[in-house]
Order: sequence, then structure tokens, then C-alpha cells
Amino acid sequence: MIKNLAFSLVLLLSGCAVFDGGNVPHATLSPADNDAKKPTLSYSSTSFSGLSTVDKSPEATQAIIEKELISQLEESNYFNSITKKDETADITLDVKLTNSGNPAALVPAVITGLSLYTIPSWATDNFDLVATAKRKDGLEKEYVLADSTTIVQWLPMIVAFPFNNFSVVPDVRKNMYRKVLSDMKSDGFFDNLTK
Repeated sequence: MIKNLAFSLVLLLSGCAVFDGGNVPHATLSPADNDAKKPTLSYSSTSFSGLSTVDKSPEATQAIIEKELISQLEESNYFNSITKKDETADITLDVKLTNSGNPAALVPAVITGLSLYTIPSWATDNFDLVATAKRKDGLEKEYVLADSTTIVQWLPMIVAFPFNNFSVVPDVRKNMYRKVLSDMKSDGFFDNLTK
């Protein structure tokens, strides 16, 4: 009984923490000019994922990734309206996100689990974003960003988990979207629109 309780406690206290790769600087969006005309935006979002081979992500994953993109488009307050695949929009934004990892990381993760998290292991998810923005008047630019998250599995990580939990993963992706929007603003995508 005591052994079972101790074993259960070790499993409950097993530690893991997720860390931001930090390759894309933290992006903040400058406020939209209230007097300027806001453009309409049409977007498309496709995600790919895999370990040894990368394929189109399952529909459930596609929906999560798209929802994260939409949240950043809406929070930017840069657009009069946001629609999906609308050829009449002022700006079109095609976003492709690839999430890849190393399948060799599975072996150390199993060893960590068997050692009850006394032997550390880690695995990195790489995020590659390609966003193509086009404006009706011909302005066009491709934004290519890469970042990552690393999960560290080790008993001492129990201390870090409250601050570095799995919310880090969507935060990294959202930051990449904000960086694209910030760069689009710097590149003049929202300027010189008629009122």
C-alpha cells in the first residue's frame, strides 16, 4: 500500500516544463490609426506536421491553428473585416505553418518515464511559418519565420511547470503571427488606402 502510494506520488509529481525557443523577438502591435481607413482582409491557413515525414495536419489541428491566427488578426484591430478566401478583399494573407520534430527524441522520453523522471530528456518542436501578403494594388511580400519550443522532462522541472507549461506552445505561434502583422504594418500594407 505504501509503495503504491509512493509510486503514485512520484508519477503525480513528475516534472516537465516547456520553453520558448526565442528565435522570433516578442512582437507587440502598435495601435491602428483611428482616422485611417482600415482594409478588409482575406486569409487562408494551412498547417503541416510530423516527425519523420511532414504531412497536412489533421482537421482538428488545422482548426486550432486557424483559431490562433484569427485571434491575432482580430486583436490587432488593423482590419475592417476578416474573411476566409474572399477575392474582393483589400489584402490577402496566405499562412502556412509547419510543425516538425525529431523522432529520435521518443527514445529518451521513454527512458525518462521508466526512470520516474530522474533521468532528464527533452524534445524540440520546430515551427516554420511562411506568410504571403498581397494587396490589391500589387504590393506583395513573403514573410518567413522560424521558432521552436522545447519540452524538458525531469523531476526538478516540477518547479518550472507553473510558469512554463503547455500554453507556451500556442504563445510561440501567436507571437509569430503578431510579428508578421507588425512587419506588414512597417512595410506599408495598411498605408495609402482611400477613406
